[in-house]
Amino acid sequence: MRLPVFEIEDDLKAAAGPGGRVLLKAPTGSGKSTAVPGMLLEAGIEGRVLVIEPRRMAARMLAGWVARQRGGGVGGEVGYAVRFDARYGRDTRVIYLTDGVFQRWLQDDPELKGVSAVVFDEFHERRVAVDVALGRCLDLQETLRPDLRVIVMSATLETRGLSEFLEPVTILEAGGRTYPVDIRYKASPAASGRRGGPARETPVWERVAAACRDAITDPECGDVLCFLPGAHEIRRTLSQIENSTWSGGWSVLPLYSGLPPAAQEAAVAPGKGRKIIVSTNVAETSLTIEGVRTVIDAGLARIASFDPRRGIGTLMIEKISRAAADQRAGRAGRTAPGRCIRLWSEAEHARRAAFETPEVHRVDLAEVSLLLKSAGVEDVGGFRWLEAPQAEGLARADALLHDLGAVDENGALTEEGRAMAGLPLEPRFARLMLAGVEEGCVAEMAFVSAAVQGESIWAGRGDGMRDFVADDDFTDFQAEWRGFESAVAMGFDPKRVSQIGVHGRAARELSRGFERLEKLALRRGWPFEAVDFEGRKDAVGRAMLAGFSDQLGVRAGSATLACRLVGKRKAKLDDRSAARNASAFVATEITEVEGRDVTVHLRRGTAVELEWLRDLFPDDLHDTDGAAWDEVRRCVVARKELRFRDLVLASKDSDHEVNLDAAAELLAARVLSGELVLKKWDASVDQWCARLASLSKWMPELELPGWGDEDRQAAVAQICHGAVRYKEIKEAPVWPVLKDWLSAPQRAALDAFAPERIKLANGRDAKITYASDGEPSIGLMVRDLFGVWETPTVANGHVPLVVQVQAPNRRPWQVTKDLKSFWASGYTQMRKDLAGRYPKHPWPEDPKAGS
Repeated sequence: MRLPVFEIEDDLKAAAGPGGRVLLKAPTGSGKSTAVPGMLLEAGIEGRVLVIEPRRMAARMLAGWVARQRGGGVGGEVGYAVRFDARYGRDTRVIYLTDGVFQRWLQDDPELKGVSAVVFDEFHERRVAVDVALGRCLDLQETLRPDLRVIVMSATLETRGLSEFLEPVTILEAGGRTYPVDIRYKASPAASGRRGGPARETPVWERVAAACRDAITDPECGDVLCFLPGAHEIRRTLSQIENSTWSGGWSVLPLYSGLPPAAQEAAVAPGKGRKIIVSTNVAETSLTIEGVRTVIDAGLARIASFDPRRGIGTLMIEKISRAAADQRAGRAGRTAPGRCIRLWSEAEHARRAAFETPEVHRVDLAEVSLLLKSAGVEDVGGFRWLEAPQAEGLARADALLHDLGAVDENGALTEEGRAMAGLPLEPRFARLMLAGVEEGCVAEMAFVSAAVQGESIWAGRGDGMRDFVADDDFTDFQAEWRGFESAVAMGFDPKRVSQIGVHGRAARELSRGFERLEKLALRRGWPFEAVDFEGRKDAVGRAMLAGFSDQLGVRAGSATLACRLVGKRKAKLDDRSAARNASAFVATEITEVEGRDVTVHLRRGTAVELEWLRDLFPDDLHDTDGAAWDEVRRCVVARKELRFRDLVLASKDSDHEVNLDAAAELLAARVLSGELVLKKWDASVDQWCARLASLSKWMPELELPGWGDEDRQAAVAQICHGAVRYKEIKEAPVWPVLKDWLSAPQRAALDAFAPERIKLANGRDAKITYASDGEPSIGLMVRDLFGVWETPTVANGHVPLVVQVQAPNRRPWQVTKDLKSFWASGYTQMRKDLAGRYPKHPWPEDPKAGS
């Protein structure tokens, strides 16, 4: 069957000449991922065609499929390159590669020699590596490589902003080979709690399994593709289905990025038997899975994000966008009419976001920033972004790179930074491996890097870790290494390793990562000896400190696991950690966990010695003399502190030589917060403050000093100056400071234009009430206002007073800034309403008659 994308073949070949830019919008099933590279070859392109994919699995499988279609094997005309795995040769013309690998290609060969076209597939996923690579390719095309072709392909992206970014660009659109998909919504009610307790949410794996059970009763069901957020939920779903009575005759297969390639291919390969495929979002795009006619969508995905203010990475289960849901539903209509069962309501669907948030707004930008700087981009914020990252994220990235020694205080790349950029690792792990070289513990740092970047090897809740812990351990990676060695000795056999609390698949993945880093070390000539944490204790600790100095922590007290970290962060250390009794430690895993409350947990800790900081980070360690508030004694004490950046490592308090200026500021802050009270700061003082603040706004020409929050703080600090204890300021006089705040002419102006009392036209005196953020007012009974026919004013006639016209019981009857109007109409109504109730009060029919 001819793929729909061939409808635009001639237009694509015409547009993809030397220096051409093409934006191709084509839905899922159009064949763009597999056919476009071949079209480019047939158009006479001489060099290589690079196809950038967001996922390793898609890159490998597409390469295999296209190679077979073109009559060859992978590594011949068509190949792939993913992290730590590549199959291509000198004569390979089409290479499918992940965005991360392509970033490294650009670092190693900024001119892309021998490459004639770069095709960005599935651009709608908006990976930050793809955004950066596209910007760099456009810059390259406009400078050194005017012959380079750039093709951007997307299924669901709104193309307006992208087309403007790519100008001049040819926009093409192809149809899709899809069949109608019947969308059904099936929101699940909450399950009842045990013994009449509160309702609980039904686990997602139970909901998916139940929907699957109902779906396979339909004779037109076809194969079933279930979408879940992650590997844990997939395993629970597989168990639920496989242990059921209704799944006989069905092959139940997992599909996610962490699986070995053979297992991934088994899930997507066409077969004779009926299949239920349980997948993460890796099956949303790029690959057609033949035979799928039913999709069951939990509507969830694990989304990686980063909080730049606290430096915490999060991996939360979130609701997918409407665009992603449409992509998933489309998998059911690739080969025949299908159906999609969404496990949420139609009303909720309408409230979901239209598209996913681009990665540039939610992930750590340190690696991107490092690679751009190493490519000569001094101003990362000014780079050619499709959507510029937030300044806060860039600042956090620069701060981390500075902490790692990759950039100097001005943000310029250091020699250490250049070395880090040359490694195919994230900046932190690049620094960790280089620290391993410096300290003589490369193998240990390779294991730590592989372990931290992978899934924990501990099964379930990690209780198996306890069996591998020794009393004198200084790092949690010692227990992890022992557990890993046991798994290796058992050949990673799932049944055997589960008996010792180890997850076999995770341990095998750790083994692969460890081996890759070993090969990297050996290629660079680094010494790689047998792992020996105990024998290289200090070397390991120093290297870990070099790589995780921004995650240095100290316990808040000996009786608690609460900790303080660099960056003014607070968290809780794992109670099983080998670092729980250390004076200081670094945590390699900082995670936010959602529960009743959001808790920040520290895991995989390593004890460190504070004396190492003076050697490794001499510019970040400071001895400070300051002052602090003693809550118990309610006084200010002198405090000497040892700080690493903003983290207090040690402090000592004393009653001697207290800095009186600092003491005044601390006392003033507590007075202003309401914690301490100045008894002589009464209502008359508040009125003076309001008068000054108001007159400063009303008549700026008087050039009076302001009375904002900073002025108030300064005045209170002046009142407190010379004291260190609350009892010394409790009865402190206030007026001497306030009177000295103004000069004699200024005091006269305040009394003249914002007086405390005003003489009315009828000769009476009235007290004025001022408000810093409101209007001045007076309040008088109506009889006391006879003869005051116009609204009185202050500030040289500029500001009318708000007049509370009070009934004989002193309660306001009318509030007005227009007394003339009150006498014209309001008084008559007031007399009508109140004269009978208050007969002794004078109520002349015409109050002006006798005046």
